[in-house]
Amino acid sequence: MRKVKNIAFGLSGGWFLCLYFTSLAIVYALTIIGAKKAYALLKCAAFCLMPFGKNAYTDFMSHKFGNTFWAVTTGWQAAFVCLVFSAFWYATVFGAYLGSRYFHLAQYCVSPFGTKCYPTKLLTGGETAVARLREEHNFEL
Repeated sequence: MRKVKNIAFGLSGGWFLCLYFTSLAIVYALTIIGAKKAYALLKCAAFCLMPFGKNAYTDFMSHKFGNTFWAVTTGWQAAFVCLVFSAFWYATVFGAYLGSRYFHLAQYCVSPFGTKCYPTKLLTGGETAVARLREEHNFEL
């Protein structure tokens, strides 16, 4: 079922967002200063390919300066594009589920540094799964 949802997301605009983020990453990669931005944009593009089955959790405090600089310079543009897609799909009768994924992607685009993606299966395993994630990855959820 997750494959069908990912295909529907791709056809509903996910591939466009992936190409948008990838082309923006190529532009930033041409400069030495933009290498970290290019990496963050490629992470966003990879999340656009298959957003169902995983959730992104941001530890904003671990990269305060990087996320703030990102949000002011590039993140707001990427998040705005995702919010436009989200608003479009929320306006339709059948697209609320797709719109929620675009909204989640917009949150991810604002602060990609310090963000880790975890499979949904791990996060639905109860308190033991969360404790295991904290031990293995040294990450607070």
